[in-house]
Formats: sequence, structure tokens, C-alpha cells
Amino acid sequence: MTVARIITRMIPSFPGQWPILRLSPSCTITVTPHVPRHTAETEAEITRIWAEACQKTPALFNGCVFSADRVTRTEISGHWTDYRSVLAQMKNPALFTQLRLQPLAVIGLLETPEGYVLGRRNPSSLYQGNFWQSPPAGSIERRGESAAVHLDEQLLAEAEEELGLKAENLTIGAPQLIARHPGTRILDIGIPMRTSLSFSSVEAHWKNGANQEYDQLALVPHAEIDTWLSRPDLLPTSRALLAAARS
Repeated sequence: MTVARIITRMIPSFPGQWPILRLSPSCTITVTPHVPRHTAETEAEITRIWAEACQKTPALFNGCVFSADRVTRTEISGHWTDYRSVLAQMKNPALFTQLRLQPLAVIGLLETPEGYVLGRRNPSSLYQGNFWQSPPAGSIERRGESAAVHLDEQLLAEAEEELGLKAENLTIGAPQLIARHPGTRILDIGIPMRTSLSFSSVEAHWKNGANQEYDQLALVPHAEIDTWLSRPDLLPTSRALLAAARS
């Protein structure tokens, strides 16, 4: 079954929100060969959008990101592609008819002894600024020479960048769900995480060693999960992870 068809069968866990598909704990990710077959016109549009973006943000890097081609509860298969193509499709969604890109991302829900950690995305963020999310989160990028996708490695790298936390502070669970962003077609894989550190210690690591992805952190005690689930500024993937943690 193609990813387009499986996505249409995803059942929204929250009316009006992003489609959610529950994943098997043993879900695997397979990398398949891929040869781009888009037209010269499409390539010209990708080049134009990338040049314009680089002019506005010279630090942009055309890295290698993973795009899903097929999604089921037990397996996600896809290919590596360049970031410039992903960015072009995000800027011009009509390109999806040729590029068919669905960038894969990881998003954790970090549990401390007192409750869960949420972060408010920096208001200056290009995407989803001012919304609350469960850090760490980020696109799946190719790291090193290996072509394989290792979700734990991706999540740990994001945790160090966004929260200042090292691997020895974290325990990572099995993939729990996948959510699709409308419009951008980004697919979030939601994964529970735990730390023995207190929330105040996590916050101290964040203040001393993290990037500027989030401008605030908040603790969500178990007794306050329902309050957060009712907030319109909580992003749907994190909402689904919190709801699963409550049940």
C-alpha cells in the first residue's frame, strides 16, 4: 500500500488535528534506493527557491534528510534526499505531485520524576513559533557514513542540542505513534523518554548548554495533563504523546 493511501486511513486522535497512526513497538525503518525523476522545470523551481532562501539565510546547509515512501504500523520505508528539495516543496506545496517528499522527524516526550517536559518554540522560529512542543524534536538527518536510520541516535543528538542533556541522562522507549503535519507533509515519530534528573536539573542543563530552539520550558505534573491537553497552543504530536502517557 502506498504512503498516500495509508495516510488517508490514519484516524485523527483529536478532531481537526493532525492524522495519527499508532505504531508497533517493533516498528522498523528501511532505507531504499531512490533516483529523482522530476522534470527540468521542477529542478529549476527547486534551484530558484533554494537560492532565494540562501540569500535570506546564508547559513542554510543542504544536508541529507530522510523521506518516507511507505508507512504501516510495523514498517516505514523511504529514501535519503537533499534538504533543498524538501524546503522547495514546503515553500511550494504544488511540487509534491512530482517530488512526493514526506520528511521524517523524531519527537520525544521526556518524563522526569515530577512529570513531563514541554518547551515553547522560540517566537523567532521559521516554523511553529510560539507553540508548545515536547522536546527534543527534529528532522531525521544523515549523520556520518552510515545510510541506516537509528531513531535513538537521532533523538539523543536532538536532546543534546535542544536541552543540553547527554545520553547517560536519558532512557529512550519504543516508537509509539506517527503524526502527519498538514500542508508540509512532515511525519513525526513520537517516542517516550525518561530521565532520573529533576525538572529543575533539566532546566539548568537547558539554560547552560542548549540552542535557542525553545525560549521557555514547563513542567507538566501528571495531575495537570488534562489542562495541557485542552490548550490550543500545544502541537498535536505532543498532545497525542501526553494523552497516551495519561492512559
